[in-house]
Amino acid sequence: MKFAVITPWYNPEQLDHFVNAWGIQLQKLPPWLFLERDAKREGTARTKNRGIRRAIDAGAEVCLVLDDDCFPKAAEPTSFNPPMTLEDLAHSHIYALAPQPVQRFTQVTNPPSRGTPYFARTTTMEVAASMGFWEEIPDRDAVSQLSHGATAKMKFRPQVIYGQYFPLSGMNMAFRSSEWPWCQFINVPRFDDIWQGFLWQKKAYAERKCFALTAATVRHSRQSNVWENLKQEAANLQRNETIWAEIEAGPLLPYEEMLKRYGLSV
Repeated sequence: MKFAVITPWYNPEQLDHFVNAWGIQLQKLPPWLFLERDAKREGTARTKNRGIRRAIDAGAEVCLVLDDDCFPKAAEPTSFNPPMTLEDLAHSHIYALAPQPVQRFTQVTNPPSRGTPYFARTTTMEVAASMGFWEEIPDRDAVSQLSHGATAKMKFRPQVIYGQYFPLSGMNMAFRSSEWPWCQFINVPRFDDIWQGFLWQKKAYAERKCFALTAATVRHSRQSNVWENLKQEAANLQRNETIWAEIEAGPLLPYEEMLKRYGLSV
């Protein structure tokens, strides 16, 4: 399956850290790696969307979006396995994008009451997007970072989600190109991937597709400025409390009409 890795960047020094960490030479970039520079300071959302569009136009069947501060996991001291490559990460997402079993029948008593199927309690669903988690520095909001610290531990539970709304992180995420345009990031700082996810989840669940939070973990190595994050988040914290419920309760419309209905842009 032809894949592409899309990474937005602005700081050349950070880009050097990224390619060095993954064992890639800037002079010999693999054709599947799309390093999309935010040269005009348009923001992460528009930079990622431009890179995704470029990868799809180049024929990518699967797009992996990876931030430039996401590196391979630290090697275990006793491990003899070679470091994870970008190809390894992409293949973990491709594996996660395969149809997944989802439990759709709930047992309400223990032992099971009359009418509970003995075995057939799951159904297999297509996956709209896959997501991998992060170690070292979790993906925290500014208030949580100020309260608990940037490196406070965060527990992850790999799972397959259907019918529930959740915060989709765009730091380590993949999808098939056929998900365009729902895979576009929303042009709202600090909520670009979150609100993308809410719209996408509405469409995916209507099509009986799930989300697999089971791809490989990466090392998140850099935390952005917490005070700048706080200013950006404060403008939309109240709306974030309810926009998912508005989307969940509202009608499913064509993508452009969904953007217009909720006053969003890409």
